[in-house]
Amino acid sequence: MKYYIRRATGEVFAYESDGSQDSFISPDLELLDDKGLAEVRAAQEAAAAPTPEQVLQSANAQRDALLASAGLRIAPLQDAVDLDVATGADTVNLKLWKQYRVAINRVSEQPGFPATIDWPTPPA
Repeated sequence: MKYYIRRATGEVFAYESDGSQDSFISPDLELLDDKGLAEVRAAQEAAAAPTPEQVLQSANAQRDALLASAGLRIAPLQDAVDLDVATGADTVNLKLWKQYRVAINRVSEQPGFPATIDWPTPPA
């Protein structure tokens, strides 16, 4: 295979080495040697990888969404406790959901955060 790049757009094209596709090679394409192709591929991979800031933003967004979801589960259970109408199951579930919410809030303390996160499992 022969590899060409269109520098204006960064697009890379592959053509058969036997010349059977040479009619498709336009003047704005630049032939890449092995080193050039490796550099282009490395640059593309680096550009595709999220930045550390993006990884942190994504982790924080996931944490916030899980906290909001837990809050929706906790509120009616807490209401039942506050109004002295909670069942035994309500009290147990309230504690489990609060423990889950605390665990979610503490994911930033995990080693490897934000690149690696062991998300807590919500109560059943």
